[in-house]
Amino acid sequence: MKRLFTAWLVLAALAVVSCTPSVEWKEGPAGDDGRAPHAFVFKNVPAGSRIWFQELFDNHVITAGPVAEIKHFQGTSFYFDVPEKAGKEFTIAYSGRPLPRHSWAPEGFVLQVKGKKDRPLQVSYQFLPHESTELDASWFAASYEPAATDIIPAVKAVGTESTCGVQPQGWYRLRIDSDGVATVEANDEDGAFYAKVTQSKLPAGTKDVVIEDWPDLRLRGFMLDVVRDFRTKEEVFRVLDILASYKLNLLHFHLGDDESWCLEIPALPDLTAFGAHHELPDWDLKETRGLKPQAGGRIGVDTYYSEAEFKEILRYAWDRRIAVVPEFDAPGHSRASIRAMEAYERRTGDASYRLQNPADTSRYWSAQDFTDNVLDPELPGVYAFYGIVFDEVIRMYREADVPLLGIHIGGDEVPGGAWAGRDRREMKDLFTRGIVSLARERGIKLAGWQEMVQGIHPETLEALKEQLLFVNAWSTQGDNIELTYQLANDGIPVLLSNVQNCYVDLAYGDSPEEIGLNWGGFVDERKSFALQPWKIYESVRWEGIDTPVDWKANAIGRPVLTHPENIVGAEALLWSENNRSLANVTYQMLPKAVGIWERAWNAAPDWPTDEAFAADFNRFYSILVKKEMPAWSAAGYTYKQR
Repeated sequence: MKRLFTAWLVLAALAVVSCTPSVEWKEGPAGDDGRAPHAFVFKNVPAGSRIWFQELFDNHVITAGPVAEIKHFQGTSFYFDVPEKAGKEFTIAYSGRPLPRHSWAPEGFVLQVKGKKDRPLQVSYQFLPHESTELDASWFAASYEPAATDIIPAVKAVGTESTCGVQPQGWYRLRIDSDGVATVEANDEDGAFYAKVTQSKLPAGTKDVVIEDWPDLRLRGFMLDVVRDFRTKEEVFRVLDILASYKLNLLHFHLGDDESWCLEIPALPDLTAFGAHHELPDWDLKETRGLKPQAGGRIGVDTYYSEAEFKEILRYAWDRRIAVVPEFDAPGHSRASIRAMEAYERRTGDASYRLQNPADTSRYWSAQDFTDNVLDPELPGVYAFYGIVFDEVIRMYREADVPLLGIHIGGDEVPGGAWAGRDRREMKDLFTRGIVSLARERGIKLAGWQEMVQGIHPETLEALKEQLLFVNAWSTQGDNIELTYQLANDGIPVLLSNVQNCYVDLAYGDSPEEIGLNWGGFVDERKSFALQPWKIYESVRWEGIDTPVDWKANAIGRPVLTHPENIVGAEALLWSENNRSLANVTYQMLPKAVGIWERAWNAAPDWPTDEAFAADFNRFYSILVKKEMPAWSAAGYTYKQR
C-alpha cells in the first residue's frame, strides 16, 4: 500500500508539472532586412488571460501565430491577450531586432487572470550560437612583476626620503621604518584615511619606505543606478567597500527616475508606498496598486531605502570618506514621482503636489520608451514637491551628521514632443530657475547631466553656475567630445563621464554571454584606463570592439582646455537595465571601472606613443591580476577574468 501511495504522489506531481503554465523563447537568425524571426511557445496558459513580459526595446512586429497583438505599455513592459481558441500549446512568432546578448532576451513573464493573483511564468530559452570578436590576448598577458609599492591607484612618489613638498587636499606621507613601524602625516582626514588604504595594500613585512601621495582630481566617483534594478542596503555597503579600496570620495546615487523612487520621503509617503511598489497594471491597464515592474519584471516588491536605512548608508560611506550625492532626475525621467503624486491626490484630494497637467496633450517617446514621464514646469506643484524633497534630504543628512555636497537633479533627455504648444526653451528655463531658487534658498549645491546647462537663457545659466557642484559630461561621441572642454572653459565644473571610457554598463565585448548595452560602443579595461582628463581627445584609442583610431589626429583643431581647474573629477557610471544581482554589478565594475579610478587619482599619464600606452597598461593590468584579483576572490566578488 505504501508503494502504491508513493507512486500516486509521483504521478500527481508530474501531472502538476505538466499542467504548469510556462513559456519558451526561441531566438531566430537575422535576415537580410536586419530583423530576426523570434518566437514564444506558451504551454498551459488559460484562454482569455493576459501575458506580461519585459524587453529592453519596443521593436516588435507580429508575423505569424494566432491572432494576438503584442502591445507596448510603458518602458520595458509589453503584454498581449491570449485568444479564446489558443489551445493548450500555442506559438506567437514575431520579427524583432537580432539578439546581441542573452541578457537582452525577453524576461519577467507574468500570467494575469481576471479575479486571480498574478502569477510569474516559468521561462526557458533557446539561443542560437553567435560568433564574437576576440581581443588580442597579448594585451592581457600580465607580464610585469609588481614591486611591493605597486598598488592601484599608483602612488605619486616612493623613496627613503621626502620627495615632494606639495600638500593638496588628500595629501599624506606614509613612513615605514626599519622595524616595520608606520607613521602617517596628512593635511586632512581624507589623507589620513588614504594612508591607511595604502598601508593595507602593501605586503606584510614592508620596511624602509617613504610614500608621498595625493589625488589629482578633487572628485573621484561611481554612479550606482538602483532604480532599474534595486540593490539592498547591505549590497550598497559592499559596493562602498570597493570604492573605499580605490580611494574614491563620491557615490553618485541614482535614486529617482521613471521606474522607481527609491528613497522614503516621510512627508510624502506615496512616493514609496506607490512609486516604489511594483505590481502589474489592472485589467483596464491602470496602475492602481503601484508602478509597473522594473526591467527585471518582478512583481510584489518594494524598491526603496527607508529613512533609517539611508542614514546608515550615508554614515557607512562617510566613515570611508565617501560623500553621497543623491539624484532625483527631472524634468524628464520623472514617471515614478508623477504617478506617485497622482496616487497621493486620489488618496487625499489634495492637488498641491501635482506634477503633470491632466489636460496636457503632448505626445512623445522617451529614450527608454516612456510616453508619460515629463514634469510640467508651469505647475506650482513641481516646486512645492521638490521643496519638500530637498528639505527632507537636507534633514536626513543633518541627522546622519554627514556632509551634503549637493543634490543631483538630472536635467537630461526630455523627449521631443513634450510640452506641446509651448516653447521648449522657455519651459526648460522656467524649470531651471525654479530649482535654482529652491537650492539657493536652502544653501545647497546642484548637480546635473550636461543637458542641464544647455538650451537655457544666458542669465539663467549664470544663476545656475553659482549653485553648481558639477555637471556630468557624458554624451561625448564624435564631435561632442569637444563639449567637455567647452563647458569647463565656460566656467562650468565638469565631472568627466565620457561614455567611451566611463560607462561601465556598456558590455566588455560582443560575446552573447556578456551583459550590458552597446549603444555607445563597448568598454573594456583598456578603454577605461585610456581616459586622459588633460588630453581628452586622446582618450579614445579604439572604435567598436577593437578598431584602432588615430588618437593623435583627433586633437587637431579642437578647443583646448584653458581652465583645467573646472575639470573637478571623473566617475565610472553603471546603469542597471541589464543587472539582476550584486554579482552583475561587481562584474561590470571589476576590473573595468578601476582604470577610470586610476586616472582620477593620477590624471596625467605619459603616453607619447602606442608602445608607451601598452607598456603602462601591462603594468596596470599585471597589478590587477597579481594583487587585486586575489583580493576580490577572497572578498567573494564576481569579476571579469580573461
